[in-house]
Amino acid sequence: MSITDVGGEVRQQVERWIEESQYLLGRVIPGVFDENQRLRDKAASAEQDCDRMREEIAALRREINELHAELTQLRGQHDYLRGEQAAIAESLTRAVHHMTQMMQPINEMVTRLHVAQPALEGSLQ
Repeated sequence: MSITDVGGEVRQQVERWIEESQYLLGRVIPGVFDENQRLRDKAASAEQDCDRMREEIAALRREINELHAELTQLRGQHDYLRGEQAAIAESLTRAVHHMTQMMQPINEMVTRLHVAQPALEGSLQ
């Protein structure tokens, strides 16, 4: 084998590598670009979802704060009404007690009248 033969063989091998590389790059690079674009689109969509979820979280936090404030107000009203209910119950208890005390002499009079009435009826006959 001469140097020219070896040089020709090397040249042919280099040309084949270049052709194969061009073929592979022609197939691989568009796929890489497509994958890159797909991943960029996916990342943009994920960022939009993340922004939307952040807004939802902020809205839910505001709603929670409003509900906590409302709950605090309702608890205050509940405590106030409980106090009012206790005061009314106490007033009614005192009123019933006073009425009972007022009715006792009347009941005693009615009892005396019933006892005295049969004696009266007996004397009238």
